[in-house]
Amino acid sequence: MFSNRKYIAIVLIMIKNYSVKTPVDFKDVIIDIFTETENKPSVIIALAGDLGAGKTTFTQELAKFLGVSETVTSPTFAVMKIYPLEHERFDTLVHIDTYRFENESEAEPLRLKEMFSKDRSVVCVEWPDKISSYVPTDAVRVSIDIGEGEERRVVVETE
Repeated sequence: MFSNRKYIAIVLIMIKNYSVKTPVDFKDVIIDIFTETENKPSVIIALAGDLGAGKTTFTQELAKFLGVSETVTSPTFAVMKIYPLEHERFDTLVHIDTYRFENESEAEPLRLKEMFSKDRSVVCVEWPDKISSYVPTDAVRVSIDIGEGEERRVVVETE
């Protein structure tokens, strides 16, 4: 009797726009991301934007927000940097920069599927389009565009 029924999954996506004039202004974006993902055991953030748009600056502000005391730099040459956290919700911040990847196979040694499924972690991926098949579909998408002067236009998409 029920064998002919089909189910449709409806996914609601929240899109929010921000104007960021100083690095500290990323705090509002970060708070909103964590509020929207409060029921998730981990948070994957896919950071898109041109060179110099502010992807690493976003991650630096995120690290400060999570209590990282060491200096956070872009892992362009190291590819991945892991920061331990003493945070009530998260144990680890992982910063990945795939800018230099020429194809997705370069991501295999990083064990990203395992990294993305680890509970109590925040993973920021710069240049997620370089490893798109690895990035979970429910990742928070953050796009940063250069505006006038030092302003950055930030668009956040969450499920």
